[in-house]
Amino acid sequence: MFRSVLFIIFICSLCSQASAQHIARLRFEDDFSYLKSDSLSKSWDEKLKYLPLIGQATLSIGGEIREHYQNYTNVNFGQIPASYVTGNPHQWLHRILLHGDLRLHSNFRVFAQINNTVRFWNPNPITNQVDQNTLGFHQWFADLKLADQLVLRLGRQELLFGQERFIATREGPNNRQSFVGAHLIHQLKRLKTDLFYTHPIKLNLGAMDDEKSTEKLAGLHFKYDRLLKFLNADAYYYYFESEAREYYSTIGAEKRHSIGLHLYSNPQRFNYDIEFSRQVGQFKSLDIQAFMAVWDVNFSVKPHRFIGFSGNFVPGDKSTRDGQLNTFNTLFARPPFGQTVALNISNTLNLSPYIRYQNGTKWIATARASFVQRTSVYDGVYTPNMSQLRPYDASKMTSDALKLCDIYAVDVNYVPTKHYFFQAEIGYCKAGTYLKETGAGNNVIYFAIRNAIKF
Repeated sequence: MFRSVLFIIFICSLCSQASAQHIARLRFEDDFSYLKSDSLSKSWDEKLKYLPLIGQATLSIGGEIREHYQNYTNVNFGQIPASYVTGNPHQWLHRILLHGDLRLHSNFRVFAQINNTVRFWNPNPITNQVDQNTLGFHQWFADLKLADQLVLRLGRQELLFGQERFIATREGPNNRQSFVGAHLIHQLKRLKTDLFYTHPIKLNLGAMDDEKSTEKLAGLHFKYDRLLKFLNADAYYYYFESEAREYYSTIGAEKRHSIGLHLYSNPQRFNYDIEFSRQVGQFKSLDIQAFMAVWDVNFSVKPHRFIGFSGNFVPGDKSTRDGQLNTFNTLFARPPFGQTVALNISNTLNLSPYIRYQNGTKWIATARASFVQRTSVYDGVYTPNMSQLRPYDASKMTSDALKLCDIYAVDVNYVPTKHYFFQAEIGYCKAGTYLKETGAGNNVIYFAIRNAIKF
């Protein structure tokens, strides 16, 4: 472990002087086309990004090393399984991602990415879906250019849309999320259209033992930049199917349709981000009727300094006897409350004022308070992956309490170059009456540091 830390420090010293500025969040979107010019003087890392092969074929090589320390006091509010050794774990999370982008022709390419993730120090059982995956192909797909603006992608791939409130890369935990299937991409100057049919990948602990889930995720997503001068818009439809989902201690098959609209501004003095979604479908014999509203507005009071207010209203199930399920399913969304607590927005009203310092993409520091309560006493609360968090057993199903928790968090992000990312996060969660009445209701303290090197 000590040698790994020394290696990271060494790479950081190199990356602080590196000049490449085209590393994307989704690595298959990296753009190093400017390196085709033979007259350019290339740095050590740029030489890996454009390797001429035979004929028109080129190869680009890249990767990421991330080391991540976490410390919890009263993880999961102190409600832990019998298999856990401690409710106050600390852990070191290690991740390596390496990829190759082989462009055989201007109309065809193959992209492959392998990952190695390991968890250290924590004596509790490993959660394979988020903590550890010894070795696996995280992504492998082929792109075929069907027309000037139309690409067909086949294989295992990451998906990311909008603010990741439905489909995310799952960057926070150790293991990122990928899907396998077909993806049609049409790109105009201001309008991007995505049509896809996929299965999520189920991760296992060993080497090359991941498998395709039986769940299905399909959708149609439109992204229109600058629909008006101060308005961007996303519109989408998602279809999700699962053989075994659990809502308020009832397990059954689910078919769910989500339709939504996302409106947002470009960075300016006043910024807004508003999203509405409606869901219908079938869960066992129940008709799904669910709704989500999420907002985030902020205003710059001085250069780089913002005051903001965000939140959500996502109603829960209204009754156990009306033949409906009103619980909203966020599918494969990013954790809405960070890593402090494994809490989703389903069946919650959240009011969240914050202050932020932001200097471009180099420095972003946010201090936030989130005041969260249930919207319905006939529904429980859920984790970000839509597992039931409370009630955790049938003997503690009922509670008329609405108050969930108050979360206070500070996170600092420092990105001096495209190659290096640093984040520090600290959070405190004060458990509310509902948590105390339905199990352990201890307050949670969380601390984390992340370092990532990309090339």
